[in-house]
Amino acid sequence: MHSVRTFTVFAAAVASVLVVPGAAQADSSATAAKYYYTTWSNARSVKDPDKLDPPVGRLWAGRNYFYCQTEGYVASDDHGNRNVWWARTDDDSGNRDVWISAIHFTVGGNFEPIPGLPRC
Repeated sequence: MHSVRTFTVFAAAVASVLVVPGAAQADSSATAAKYYYTTWSNARSVKDPDKLDPPVGRLWAGRNYFYCQTEGYVASDDHGNRNVWWARTDDDSGNRDVWISAIHFTVGGNFEPIPGLPRC
């Protein structure tokens, strides 16, 4: 009987561990896995990462979820960040399945994929 109680306490402790950046977390509101990352700056979202289309919305800086990543056109900013990797998400403007450049992520480097985020 003692081993059952110990296992229950251990399982509860493991379940309470915080999600690390890039780790999948179950979400009952969607069928696709969501991976949580921190973005260091507000980002413009686009419908197609392969085209230089006008932005459709915004994703605010902070902890956000993403589904997957793919290669697209080169994005750059005034801070010297450049990347061809784009992450699919739902933005804060209400747009679903839009793309955010990897230049906004706090992980990874120039022209590197986002660590731990699967390819689309």
